Amino acid sequence: MEYMNAEIVEVKHLTLNTNSYLLRLENNKHFPYKAGQFVMLKANINGESVKRAYSIASPPPRDFKHAEYIELIIKLVPGGTFTPHIFSQKEGIIIQVAGPFGGLILKEPILEGDIFMATGSGIAPFMSMLRKVFRDHNPKEFFLFYGAKNSQEIIYREELEQWDKEHKNFHLIVSVSEEEKGWNGEVGYVQDKLKTYIKDFEGKQAYLCGLPIMVEQARQRLIDLGIKPVDIYLEEY
Repeated sequence: MEYMNAEIVEVKHLTLNTNSYLLRLENNKHFPYKAGQFVMLKANINGESVKRAYSIASPPPRDFKHAEYIELIIKLVPGGTFTPHIFSQKEGIIIQVAGPFGGLILKEPILEGDIFMATGSGIAPFMSMLRKVFRDHNPKEFFLFYGAKNSQEIIYREELEQWDKEHKNFHLIVSVSEEEKGWNGEVGYVQDKLKTYIKDFEGKQAYLCGLPIMVEQARQRLIDLGIKPVDIYLEEY
């Protein structure tokens, strides 16, 4: 696996335990990634080489070849090895990146009624996909179901809600698993909300990313509702 240098040029705090990292790739190297793919990060921690995979949240460059920057979403894992190290790094630090990898790739053009479902930081590959869809002005109707523990843990909430306001063909459904005062969205597991918003599942495609239990339950429910297994694309976090 070949690694390249990448500089952390910007760190944004998205939630209490989630950051976005904008990385500048070394010498604008050939990096033809597709929406939905991930990279491997490598760091030397206490004398040991540690590697972790993170999905790319930025859309692919228009020429599909040269990506000068990529954005990653990283959630802090308490007691973990890699994420506390990354969270301690400042802008200007050089880290090691390899990739791209992964088969959770946006099938283009998207179809009428396509379904995207994520929990937590599983939203990252869908940010890449949806940013590309909106950049390309795709007119098809599609749905994003997003589950979070509470409203404070909704990653990219402002951007998602802005899309929902600006694009009539985009339907955003956010569900929190903990009831809270002042929350006007859905409450409960996001995989339980499918039939509330979609009546006909025949011929649809679905993309799933997040906690294994959500992915497994959502996949089975989508199959039971009429989506062919071959039309369900998934990745567990």
